[in-house]
Amino acid sequence: PAQALVVELYREGGVRAVEVGSAMFAKRDERTGQEIYPRLELVRLAIPRRVYTQEHLDHVVETLRAIRERRAQIRGLQLISGEGPLRHFIARFAPLR
Repeated sequence: PAQALVVELYREGGVRAVEVGSAMFAKRDERTGQEIYPRLELVRLAIPRRVYTQEHLDHVVETLRAIRERRAQIRGLQLISGEGPLRHFIARFAPLR
């Protein structure tokens, strides 16, 4: 879910964010081979001090509002490649059908 929101933020308004959830922290159980997911799906919006204006932050809010209005049409993403502890840097996703 967090990865889908990050993608929509970028598509809708060019807002860059990072997923902190399944793509970053899920891991495979060595014994069973089953994927173990973290309890939380989070999105990080880093805002450097003295760089962004109120207008920039208003744009982020408006982008989130637009995404919320069409939330029923947003589909999840499926991880199609990426393994290892830093897989979120090399991961590739495809939309769920």
